[in-house]
Amino acid sequence: MRRTTPVSPSALSPFDQVDAALLDLASAPRPLTLPAVLLSVSEPGAAWPVDLVRARMAHPSTPGAARARVWAEIVHRRLVVGEPWGTVAVAMTVPVLRRALARLPRLRELERGELEQEVLTAVIEQLAVLTAEEAPEEIGLQLVRAGDRAAHRLLYAAQRERRLGPLPLDEGTVGQPLATGSQAQVYLVLERAAQAEVITPAEAELIAATRLDRQSAKECAHGAGISVRAMFRRRSAAEQRLATALLADRL
Repeated sequence: MRRTTPVSPSALSPFDQVDAALLDLASAPRPLTLPAVLLSVSEPGAAWPVDLVRARMAHPSTPGAARARVWAEIVHRRLVVGEPWGTVAVAMTVPVLRRALARLPRLRELERGELEQEVLTAVIEQLAVLTAEEAPEEIGLQLVRAGDRAAHRLLYAAQRERRLGPLPLDEGTVGQPLATGSQAQVYLVLERAAQAEVITPAEAELIAATRLDRQSAKECAHGAGISVRAMFRRRSAAEQRLATALLADRL
């Protein structure tokens, strides 16, 4: 279905923005297409616009082998041509991801747009590491699972935040120091944790900036391109992994 009424991009959710991008690619005068033979042997000479291909991919009657052929072609084109095939690949996952997110509990603390953005970021990151050697039947599953894992991580962090009580979210709020001891010792622990892949370098920088350097939550969130709530959740999840590693004497 084509959208007939223009909608401001700012009014669209992240999933809706991806859908809109796919519809634009599939629209005249030069629609982006894929060979219909990938999905239907009865139309060997036809080419279908990418939105029609996605609709067929999402239909439960479509054989797994047909889906695998489409994914293999999309990944091949992304590797050889680049955009817009990366956008097409991400858009192909959106119908499944919508259903997956619809099954998750809705929390007041978790904004829907923020959740969708985290999911899409995970899909894009997973897509970036796919190669031509990937098993075609696994490509779609890998992308969807990456998005689903990201959604559950964010949901778990929000649930944990709720259990532990409200976090201060004022613009200038920073937490209490991580631990006793000199700041140099804490920096060293963070460096070791990043090297051991307990936390990521970005998470180590976030913890150091807000816990040690006393930077504002708003400033750190803005620098990372996320909301203040998302920043607190990321820090909380990283600190939980860090605490587990310290208690296990892994650092």
